[in-house]
Amino acid sequence: MGLLESLDRLDRAGFLAFAGQGGPAADALFTLTSSGWLAALVWLGLALIQRRPGALIPWIWLVVTMLAAFGAADVVASGLKDALGRPRPCWFLEGQFRPVAACKGAFGLVSGHAATTWAIFTVYVRSRPPRWAVALALMWALAVSVSRVYLGVHYPGDVLAGAAVGASISLLIVRIRPLTSHR
Repeated sequence: MGLLESLDRLDRAGFLAFAGQGGPAADALFTLTSSGWLAALVWLGLALIQRRPGALIPWIWLVVTMLAAFGAADVVASGLKDALGRPRPCWFLEGQFRPVAACKGAFGLVSGHAATTWAIFTVYVRSRPPRWAVALALMWALAVSVSRVYLGVHYPGDVLAGAAVGASISLLIVRIRPLTSHR
């Protein structure tokens, strides 16, 4: 068995061990965590922590950079899904687990939720927020990523690949146009 087959087997095993394994409370929590509206509120709230009196322009630039990273990560993740063509587990493993979310789209590698979340996270961390805010942002990014597997729409590898794509895109964006320090 080759390396790719071993990784695929590990990915499936991890997925089946976790996807849909909770009850109604976990279902509701992970469904809410995957909500785009809640994500927008969380990231806006975290960005507001960075707002300093008299420093409107750096704050606006932070928000614009977060939005640019989101958009770029979303476009790249969508393109990679089509190019790589790996079926989502909700289609490929149908009947082998309890799906929580509806299966949308044919392909899942890379996770768009993970790519966009980690893209925003990376920009946010580069703005040098307080440590407690970084911890909150990290918990949010991890929760969104885990929710995608729990809901049954992505393998763990899809999420890890999405996180790597999103973070890489943001590092490139911030390298091209560095953020102004908010501290």
